[in-house]
Amino acid sequence: MNKKVKFLVLLVVVALAGYFGYNYVMTGGARDLETEKSEFAVAASAVFTEFSTNPDSATTKYLNKAVEISGKVTAVNGTVVTLDEKVSCQLNAVEKVDVNSEVKIKGRVTGYDDLLEELKLDQCIILK
Repeated sequence: MNKKVKFLVLLVVVALAGYFGYNYVMTGGARDLETEKSEFAVAASAVFTEFSTNPDSATTKYLNKAVEISGKVTAVNGTVVTLDEKVSCQLNAVEKVDVNSEVKIKGRVTGYDDLLEELKLDQCIILK
C-alpha cells in the first residue's frame, strides 16, 4: 500500500510539473512588454497580409516576438481590442478605448487563426 501511495504522489507531481512547464513555455514565460524593446513596428493591415499570404514565413518572423501594431479600433469586448477587423489584442488590463480611433498597441504575437482569419496577440498594452 505504501508503494502505491508514493507512486500516486509522484505521478501527481510529475503531471503538475508538466502542466505548468508547458503553460510557461507556451505563454512565453513572464515578460514585461512595457520595458521590452519591440522587434517590429507594423500596420495591422500589413502584418495581417503577411500572415494571410504566407503564414509559415510570417509565423517564423513574428511568433512570440514583441511587436507594435497600429490600426483602427473596430471592436472592443472587455479586455480584447480588435484592430482593422483582423488583429485581436488581449490587453493586460481594462482600458478605455474608443471604436474607430487610431491606436498603437504593443503585444506578443501568439499566432494566426486561419479559420477565423485573425492574428492574435496577448500581453498587450496601448502605447500613448
